Amino acid sequence: MTVAPESDAVIVNPLRASGLLDSIGLERARAHVRESGGLLSDALLRLGLVKEGDFLRIFAELYSTRFVKAEKLKGIRLDEGLLERVGVRSAERLRMCPIHWDQVKMELHVVASVPLSSSLEPELRQIVGAKSIVVYVATSGAVSALIRRAYYRQDDAFKDVTANGAGPALPPAARPGETFEEEARENTVERTSTGANIEVDAELGASSVDEQPEPQSTEGKTVMVNLEALTIATLRRENARYRIAQEFHRRVSLERSVEAMVDRILSVVFELLNADGAAVWLTSGRYASKSRAGDHVVEVPRTIIDQALVSTNGLLTNNALLDERFDRSKSVMIRGIKSVMAVPLRTRSGTIGILYVESVSMSAAFTDEDLPLLDSIASQASIMLDNAALVAQVQKEVETRASLSRFLSAAAVEEVLSGRMKVNMAGQNAEVTVLFADIRGFTTMSGQMPPEEVVRFLNAFFSEAVDAVEKNGGVVDKFIGDCVMAMWGAVDQREDGARKAIAAALEMVQRAGRITVKGVPLEMGVGINTGPAVVGAIGAARRLDYTAIGATVNLAARLCGIAQTGQVLVTSDTLLRAGPGVIHEPNEAVILKGIDVPIVPYSIKALTMPLQLNQVMSPHPPGSTFSKLPTAPGMPSPLKPR
Repeated sequence: MTVAPESDAVIVNPLRASGLLDSIGLERARAHVRESGGLLSDALLRLGLVKEGDFLRIFAELYSTRFVKAEKLKGIRLDEGLLERVGVRSAERLRMCPIHWDQVKMELHVVASVPLSSSLEPELRQIVGAKSIVVYVATSGAVSALIRRAYYRQDDAFKDVTANGAGPALPPAARPGETFEEEARENTVERTSTGANIEVDAELGASSVDEQPEPQSTEGKTVMVNLEALTIATLRRENARYRIAQEFHRRVSLERSVEAMVDRILSVVFELLNADGAAVWLTSGRYASKSRAGDHVVEVPRTIIDQALVSTNGLLTNNALLDERFDRSKSVMIRGIKSVMAVPLRTRSGTIGILYVESVSMSAAFTDEDLPLLDSIASQASIMLDNAALVAQVQKEVETRASLSRFLSAAAVEEVLSGRMKVNMAGQNAEVTVLFADIRGFTTMSGQMPPEEVVRFLNAFFSEAVDAVEKNGGVVDKFIGDCVMAMWGAVDQREDGARKAIAAALEMVQRAGRITVKGVPLEMGVGINTGPAVVGAIGAARRLDYTAIGATVNLAARLCGIAQTGQVLVTSDTLLRAGPGVIHEPNEAVILKGIDVPIVPYSIKALTMPLQLNQVMSPHPPGSTFSKLPTAPGMPSPLKPR
């Protein structure tokens, strides 16, 4: 088993707080590590600076679990199948050995060395599919010996473990080449005080803060191993990450809405801190609070919010009534707030609010150790709130995408979601270019063909038409029988919409020629018009279409109706806005159904040059193509758009 690094603070602080270790003993242990290598915990035990039972009792209390001494681990019988299931690599990496599997409860029992690995519980859950993990603590030397005996068949593995539970000293040069990846050894294993009926009759000592053990002699001095000496402040400091991870990952992370998550966060705050009230204030305008008595809303003074938002390490005051920083805050004075802590909630994108706790019943309710604890809570809360906001954003985008996909092409949906295009579902006036294209002789053809053949060639036509429209930046509005309706300008107000529509129409005609029906190329006609229309989501509650309505749309449909095979007919308004380089021929003025005045349609032959936006101008310069457009008697010139 390789030697894993451990944090001095995680080992030393609880021992010093309990009176089991002083600075002289600590320096002796550190000197031993420098000379002989190994772990600090092993050095403490090897030198007899701390007794194994006292050492394990302290950490069993800290983790709210039980402990087992090295002597008892020597006789434990292990399940070969369970050992193989967990694997030696996992055992060495997590510094633990599996000892029992409860098939009924789907519960895994392991013995692990102090300090516990932060990934112990989640990894084991994944490896064996356990619903719960029961952990017993032991010394690093004892766990290492158990792993060597179990996995490497070293029957004499425990011979190097001292009577006090220390493992062998390993000089730096003699250490195995592979070490575990560096980690802070956070205490994040699931807390449980439930025992296990394992095959070994191990001495699993259940400690509690009410215990009064007998005095123990350590290096010539008498020390009372009194766990009450592990003060609340020390327990919070050493156990903070463990408890926070437990509470947040078990309860807070299960919530999906921001509201439920905030409520859980405030509940955890009350369990960890001696607060009368707590609140989460978010810059988005959301606010939630909770009081221990549950009888009132906690109002955070604005002056505290402002100072907490810009603070680096948070805000702590033992008497807000006398604190000069709040001498002008009426809300502080009126509510009689005494002790206050507030820390910012920071995410990758910035500060999103503050986490606030208060006490109105006593001054100095919070200590200097409480502020880092609250900051740790805020750090995890910030991550979870940020993730919840991202989930909500993704959900909203999914819903928006599904809604827009009913009306717009996939490309147009992406444009809208990216913010480059806007859609007003309620309706708006807009200048649009509308295109209608349909198949000539469709009724006759469809009556002479099997239904499946009709569907085949119709789908082939629609596929080509849609590709041509979307390739040229348009939006397919709908299919009407054998007709396609497309728009430009309904979603994206672009100056080249008319020209794009003409390009799409010419491409449609070319593509349709590649589709044959009984050996004959498919024939189609196109009508295009540009002008004002009402654009919006129109229809019933269960069926809406994002479409355009009005005279502009009707005229485009009428032009499509009179277009000959392969003909693209446009109005003068469309021709004006299409810019130079559009080769066209005028037709005789016609009277169209529903149109009050004669219309001169123009047949488009080709586009000879790409449009530069600075070429779209009105009126057009003398000598341009548009100066030669003929007009019907009584019709306005195309140089003067209606």
